Amino acid sequence: MSPIQLSHPLHKRYMPIRHLVDLQTHLQWAVSLELSTIPPYLCALYSVQDAAAAGAALVRGVVIEEMLHMMLASNLMNSVGASPKLSGDLVPKYPTYLPHHAAGGPYVQLQPLSPALASSTFMAIEQPEATPHAPPEGDFFQTIGQFYKAIELGFRTLAAEHGEEWLFSHDTGCQRGDTYFGGGGGHLVVVRDLASALRALQEITEQGEGATWPQAPLPGEEPAGGYEHYGLRLDGTYGPILGTPWELSHYGKFKQLADGTVAAPAVYPMQANPDTAALSGQPRELSALCDECYGLLLRALEKALGTRRGEIDFFGIAVPVMQFVLPQLSALLMQTSLMPEADPSLGPNCGPSFEPREAPLAAIVGHAEALLAAPPDDRGDSYTALWVNTLAPVAATLRHAAALAGAVL
Repeated sequence: MSPIQLSHPLHKRYMPIRHLVDLQTHLQWAVSLELSTIPPYLCALYSVQDAAAAGAALVRGVVIEEMLHMMLASNLMNSVGASPKLSGDLVPKYPTYLPHHAAGGPYVQLQPLSPALASSTFMAIEQPEATPHAPPEGDFFQTIGQFYKAIELGFRTLAAEHGEEWLFSHDTGCQRGDTYFGGGGGHLVVVRDLASALRALQEITEQGEGATWPQAPLPGEEPAGGYEHYGLRLDGTYGPILGTPWELSHYGKFKQLADGTVAAPAVYPMQANPDTAALSGQPRELSALCDECYGLLLRALEKALGTRRGEIDFFGIAVPVMQFVLPQLSALLMQTSLMPEADPSLGPNCGPSFEPREAPLAAIVGHAEALLAAPPDDRGDSYTALWVNTLAPVAATLRHAAALAGAVL
């Protein structure tokens, strides 16, 4: 059979969301899209040597807000009768392109934090709409804000055609509203009707991706004290300044790093796009443990966001793994040179690959304990101490999570 001959260029045609299944599909894309931004932001955050640095605080705030956005998208998805998935092809492998973005979108890599990374990749991910009148776009969107416009229009259309009661009668009962995101700003909205669905979408777009204001809004456009402003505080630290009327969008925050308003912090010399399979010996086992913990995090989040059993999965497993286990393992990897004889202060060093690996929680605990008992013997006493001082609390945290879970994931 001869190939099809095209005499005219192909043109994308936007198809509005008119059916419940289409809305559920777009919301799953939204969950996957939000998830795709978290590993590169986490990798950049973990690469900063001083966790108290202003640049680290800026990225940490964005990561917390991205988690909020993923949970908001999950609540929206649950509200119309579908459970979010965080497994298989829905989980990106890095380096990659931003999913469902027109022409592939920005090329997303795992790299240490730098002004160049903030400018070339992070600002491209968070690119705001050129105008508030930019049209809605579903698959192959130009900006994330336009993508969420398509979802908003889908909610409005289905509510108008079938009624709000019908649309939200499909609620799975698995929404979450018990998580505090004050450290990064924003609120977790439980979606019960069209008004709350629109609030959830507004939270995502105005706080992060899709924000259309390139500068602070005029007085009266936004309630005074309704948001926080991120900047240098009176005590010299960087973070939210409560009570001021405007919070920078993610694009604006990364622009501060790109243009030097926030100083670029010292980072570990991590090799870009780490690959567990390319390593050998104990570094490979350490990287594999990190991948297992990332897989554990995703499984716990999927259960927490899509089943009625949520508290243990979220607070007992997902939160400690994300807040403590992954940062500790990543920092240890980033201080592990690719070659034993190399100086880890110069690199190139290992890093987290964010390749989720399937392993029962009990097996992950055993893996951590085995590594703790057998540190590398060819990297010196200071590295051995770092290895033990990192893996001992990591193993303890995983044991505690297993005890809380009471079952193997």
